[in-house]
Amino acid sequence: MSLILGVAKVDITPEKPIPLAGYALRENFVFDAVNHPLYATIYFFQERSENDTTISSSLLVSADLLWWGSDRMQGIYGRLQERWGISPNHVILNATHTHSGPQTSTYFPRIGMVDLDYLDTLEDKLFAGIELAWSTMEPVRVERGLGKCSIGIHRRKWFEGKIMMKPNEEGPVDPEVNVIRFVKSDEITKAILVHYTCHPTTTNDNKVSFEFPGKAMQYVEQSIGNGSVAAFLQGCCGDIRPRLIRDGDFYRGGDYEVCHYGRQLADEVLSVLQTSMQQLAPRSLTGMRMTTLLNLQQLPGRDFLISLSKNDNSARSDWAALLLKEPERMLPYRNLEMTRLDIAEGLSFLSFNGEAVVEYGLMIKAMSGGRILPVPYSNGMIGYLPTRLQVEEGGYESNDFIVGFGLPAPFDAGLEDAIREQLSTLVKVP
Repeated sequence: MSLILGVAKVDITPEKPIPLAGYALRENFVFDAVNHPLYATIYFFQERSENDTTISSSLLVSADLLWWGSDRMQGIYGRLQERWGISPNHVILNATHTHSGPQTSTYFPRIGMVDLDYLDTLEDKLFAGIELAWSTMEPVRVERGLGKCSIGIHRRKWFEGKIMMKPNEEGPVDPEVNVIRFVKSDEITKAILVHYTCHPTTTNDNKVSFEFPGKAMQYVEQSIGNGSVAAFLQGCCGDIRPRLIRDGDFYRGGDYEVCHYGRQLADEVLSVLQTSMQQLAPRSLTGMRMTTLLNLQQLPGRDFLISLSKNDNSARSDWAALLLKEPERMLPYRNLEMTRLDIAEGLSFLSFNGEAVVEYGLMIKAMSGGRILPVPYSNGMIGYLPTRLQVEEGGYESNDFIVGFGLPAPFDAGLEDAIREQLSTLVKVP
């Protein structure tokens, strides 16, 4: 068997000023300017037999977006199946989670109003990019190397008797930088994948930006040359934030900080590429998808929501009004979808349609011996995925996030057990 790869990089920057997503404080103003364009980078994999017969196909996409909207995924799956015969089990659409791009879901209006014309254009560009990637298919070998980067820091800390969003040097982080290189038969690098774990919230300027991950990939591409493309895959960064600290608190910077952290990550990637990287043996290109039900805590009553919605013009009154207006949100559970893609021996990706905290990423790496890299922010979004302990402690990632995400209640503490059970099945698959 052989691994065949086609790649393409398409510009998905909005063609007109529209609201950005990621910060409620922007109040849905349209963006002022484009500091850095947004891209979707497409990796179209095929496994072929010795007589060049295609055995299976898989699609991995990295896009400079906050997330992919759950409300659009079924349509995307259908088009992929119809045009290329790619099963949903073989699809991961990952978002770098930049907070300086457009909203891609109708489900989270407080975090940014969606522009439906943009979503239509985004999907058209996605499929044009897949078509382009398909036209560049050629055999590749896979190499992997590891580095470390210290951009991220834990953002949950006990302060004055409660969990606050503050720098926590003692909290868990994942500094590992995974660098995956795909090399053509002429020894030229065709593509790079970089996996790292940190929120791209370096800046809250009202300007379009691919943030530090995109800047890092730009630096890497410029350094390698030969038309090679590089893409960033986001890890479980739900409680990890850039190390921008002043007087004991976080602050946000501007484009200088975006470029600074982009350079820092790129330098580490380029350093890894200069080492003797591990060559990975080919394996069957397989995909597996599982869904599990995550229960919510007790839902608020209608009378409570009516009273709260009339209180004032606060975030919580807006939340209550949204739940009353859209009663379908009052389901007592959400469906967590995970997809595992196997690319080579010792290299698989495991996606979540949620915003997982770093503890789950470390868990997956430990359970798999580093074979499996977690890629949340993929194939939709249901909300933050905290641990049992974090649910008990409270804080933004476990309780307060529901206002911006339009959930009627936080997840039940049993979510960690449900996630562990599903992970144990997906990770144990040979």
